[in-house]
Amino acid sequence: MNEPWYETYFGADYLSIYRLADTAEQLALLEGLLAPFAGGRILDLPCGHGRHSVPLAQRGFQMVGVDLSSVFLNVALSAARAARTPARFARGDMRAMPVGTDSVDAAICMFTSLGYFDSDDQHLGVLREFARVVRPGGALVLDLANIDAVRAQADSAHWTKDGVEVSSHYSFDESAKRARTERLVTFADGRTAHYESSVRLFEEAEILDLLSAAGWRVSEQLGSYAGGSVSPRLPRRILVCWLAAV
Repeated sequence: MNEPWYETYFGADYLSIYRLADTAEQLALLEGLLAPFAGGRILDLPCGHGRHSVPLAQRGFQMVGVDLSSVFLNVALSAARAARTPARFARGDMRAMPVGTDSVDAAICMFTSLGYFDSDDQHLGVLREFARVVRPGGALVLDLANIDAVRAQADSAHWTKDGVEVSSHYSFDESAKRARTERLVTFADGRTAHYESSVRLFEEAEILDLLSAAGWRVSEQLGSYAGGSVSPRLPRRILVCWLAAV
């Protein structure tokens, strides 16, 4: 049986392939949204290579990063040590978070990281896990791709980053509501690699229903990291969610 795509996709090559130019804009948004929890304990899941956890730790948040990729976690740990921040990291699956119940003040889930699994029952399980680990009265920032913007995007793209050439082909399966990507990568030394991903995207009503079923109340939706209401012209659906206080 083949491994799920996300178990091999997020490795050393990923950091050479992706252009993560909007990190500063994401951090500015997060710092504002997390201001009510200044100095509090924040879960970053999946935390990737620490591009949010480490800077937020430098800003005074007690960051706990969890990711499935051991490669990414090693990069994140090295970055935290270099920055001399107390950010903590652990390996784990978002469907069974290695985090204590009611142990964090808020959580962030960035860059369309919900939707990897085969069924919405699993996606609901992830949202329930976030509700388990966040204290009552806490928040979840859920950053998703805007399904309408994905429907309208070009079906191919090509870019070069530090001598690495990437050719991407995109398709959207309307019946499954999944965005599928195939990437052919040519590295500076001539090596080539092929990567595929498949991510479930959500209509507004679908994600609101899942969040409600998991116990979350949505207070705000943003269409980009710079703000603004969600619209077909903007790339994101960023949901600011709250748990009812006991």
